Amino acid sequence: MARSNFIQRSLHTATEAFRQCLKRFPITVGFIFALTVFLLRMTAQGWKGDERLMWTISYYLSVGTLLSLTLHLWCEEVKRQAWKVGIHLLIHALFVVDALYLYNNITPESSFTEIGIAHAAGILAVGLSVFFLSFQHEKNDIPSWNFAAQTLSAYAVAAVVGYIMAGGISLLIFSLEKLFDADISMKCYGYVLILCCVPLALLLFLGLIPQGDEKHNPQPQASSFLTGILHYLFLPLTAGYLLVLYIYAARILSAWELPIGWVSWLVVALMTVCILLEFGLYPARFKQEGNRFDQWIARWLPVLVLPLLLLMTAGIVRRISDYGITINRLYLATLNAWFYLVCIGLFITKARRINWIPISFALIFLLTSILPVNYASITRKTLYNGIAEAMQQGCETEPPLSFEEYENWLSTLPAEESDQLNDHLLYMQNWFGAKSISGLLKDDAISHLYSHKYAADTLTEESTKIDYIQYSATIEANSPILIPDGYTHAYCIPPTKEITTAIFTLPRQQLEEGMLTVDFEQECGVKAIANISVSTLEELSKNKNGIMPSTSFDCTSDKYTFVMTYFWLAETEKDDEIMLSIRGYLFVK
Repeated sequence: MARSNFIQRSLHTATEAFRQCLKRFPITVGFIFALTVFLLRMTAQGWKGDERLMWTISYYLSVGTLLSLTLHLWCEEVKRQAWKVGIHLLIHALFVVDALYLYNNITPESSFTEIGIAHAAGILAVGLSVFFLSFQHEKNDIPSWNFAAQTLSAYAVAAVVGYIMAGGISLLIFSLEKLFDADISMKCYGYVLILCCVPLALLLFLGLIPQGDEKHNPQPQASSFLTGILHYLFLPLTAGYLLVLYIYAARILSAWELPIGWVSWLVVALMTVCILLEFGLYPARFKQEGNRFDQWIARWLPVLVLPLLLLMTAGIVRRISDYGITINRLYLATLNAWFYLVCIGLFITKARRINWIPISFALIFLLTSILPVNYASITRKTLYNGIAEAMQQGCETEPPLSFEEYENWLSTLPAEESDQLNDHLLYMQNWFGAKSISGLLKDDAISHLYSHKYAADTLTEESTKIDYIQYSATIEANSPILIPDGYTHAYCIPPTKEITTAIFTLPRQQLEEGMLTVDFEQECGVKAIANISVSTLEELSKNKNGIMPSTSFDCTSDKYTFVMTYFWLAETEKDDEIMLSIRGYLFVK
């Protein structure tokens, strides 16, 4: 009887907890269950299907869970019901439009760089809004600090519980296989992991999020353990950073040198620790007003860091001056400017408020990423215009250039300038796709960008050999590919247009034996090994202008045959290996 009452009470408690979650976060709970069903279905299907659709739905349901959570938390501070409903409808309608935009723009032909960075900035802003959006009218940042600490702790507890349950149930299932010879599919373990880490963990997390007076608790919740960690571990670490950087600054000033670019990352680490100290010591400063040491650290540590930011500034200016702009360098320069803002702001305000630090970071990241003119587009246009201007000044042929025309043009330039131009083209190809440089180079020249860089890196005075081997050829643009008789479908090698060639490192012994064995399992997931004759590659490379017909090579299994449309074979700096870069189609019966 007692056991029956215990079970009833447990079920009632669980039901009541779920009812409270559903009442407080109805849309979030809906997203969680929709995400669970989607993940279970995809696992059952082996994650096969339209990859673009799967990625878009995964994005919509996972980010929608976070978005709905922050909207629910903010709406708890709003009194008018109509305003709450209107905001939810508007934001979710815009989110649906965003998901449709993603679906239509995620294609192998397009670059994901600009879209990906913009959405990363948006997701970061939504995630941070969970902790700050509901606390706009507080007189200090203690309530939001307490809420953030409790929420993060709740998430950590829920995640640990979910993983422990998943591990325990998986062990139980595995024991059934071992003890009773049960035939259990590997998908079963995937189902367990999904159920424990998505609905179980997330619903537990929602139930642990502070609410009511606990959500806006104004009492400082300083942890003696956290304060001790900051005082005896992080402060000495910060002192070490300061000491090393000040000594380095004195050295380069005495030698009248510019700092190396790597110093920027040490300054970033120092500022990260500084900001963590500001947040970690914040409640202790309000709880123990007599603790002058923490007050001094909060206000004057940023002042000690401020001069060192000049090292980062000089390092960034030097890198941009030497090598030009990139997306990373623009964001790093903006981060440097934000560091100045943080240090000066903390000193002026005596670090009374700190929420503005992550809020300003998210806002700046958004403004530099989501606008039509963003750092990715600025980088792409600047590099493109620089290369186009160089072609206009020194190239007699009108772009786009063929491989032969491109090589002839580079040969007229100084080695350092030609390498830098080739690196800029490679950077654009890698970050923005081959389409971004199609107005400058033709397909055959784009295919040889890596080969030019690799040859430039390896054919130095020390490594140049008289018998250095390098073969390459490609088919003409828009040449038809004949499907071998008896073969029904094909895999593209490489599988995505973002990567223009598949690169293989092979033993040099294969080159000496005259037969290269290329395994395509990593490229397309099938155990197909092609046998490529070195003599055939040599003959193909002798064709005029490096133009070859599409060429078939047998595989170890007659189920497959490989049709090559481009190749580049060369020795490397290592005596025991060679590099093969290829493109083509693996046909399957």
